[in-house]
Amino acid sequence: MKHAEYYQVFDGDILAGIGNSPVSPTRDFHIHDHYEIFLFLGGKVNGFVDQYSYPLQRGDVLLFNNHEIHKIINLSSEPYERLTIHFKSPLVYPFCTAGTNLLACFQNRQPGEHNLAHLDEPKLTEYMDLSLRLIDLLEHPKYGSEVLALTYLIQLLVLVGELYSHTRYAIPSIISSHIQSAMSYIDNHLHMNLSLEQIAAELGTDKYYLSHMFKQQTGGTIYRYVLLKKIALAKQLLTAGTSVSDTCYQTGFNDYANFIRTFKNITGVPPGKYGKQTEKQDGI
Repeated sequence: MKHAEYYQVFDGDILAGIGNSPVSPTRDFHIHDHYEIFLFLGGKVNGFVDQYSYPLQRGDVLLFNNHEIHKIINLSSEPYERLTIHFKSPLVYPFCTAGTNLLACFQNRQPGEHNLAHLDEPKLTEYMDLSLRLIDLLEHPKYGSEVLALTYLIQLLVLVGELYSHTRYAIPSIISSHIQSAMSYIDNHLHMNLSLEQIAAELGTDKYYLSHMFKQQTGGTIYRYVLLKKIALAKQLLTAGTSVSDTCYQTGFNDYANFIRTFKNITGVPPGKYGKQTEKQDGI
């Protein structure tokens, strides 16, 4: 069975749109192979990424690269409004220069750190104007649309890159130190066959309490968090040229067939094909 909620498939290189609903298309923890710019416009939500969760305000921008587990947690039954832009990073490589790395704010940081920045109203207006033009082109293609869409994306990345280069949005995470300890333990032991019982025992806490607190603070389960962290690590290893069998071993999957099946369910492609795709994208 395919777990389609884990990954998003889109044709082309850029996907953009405005949403205003109580739930997002991907309701649980997820990762994807493209980069994402998430602009929050209204509602009452928390934005979760790796070990951090933030209460969002209008104008907040969250960035997600292709290895970061993330999730939007709606704190009410009311709709929340957001504008999302997804793009494949190789599309942007030719426009990066020594002085302007358009992908620096996605890449030059630890996973889950410095993902959040804020647009004041003038910058928000500028961002919205460019984004709406991009969305209109994608929804109503015409001659030159793909070229114009790319120019709008580049302008948006310049705006976002400048924003992040001058901003360290100091909002404390609402994840408790206890749950962060659980996440840190998971991150440092992905080579093992982790279980709820084992994690709870290492932390000296009751497994039911740990499970409840994790779900309450992140909106997801420890099982899915562990699974996606392992797959995120697998993606990094495969991209670096590690063999499928070694990747299976280093990510703590005891069963090779289970690893192949799980990786494909979550990413949409088998691990062998994923490694070849990333080599092709990087021009190797």
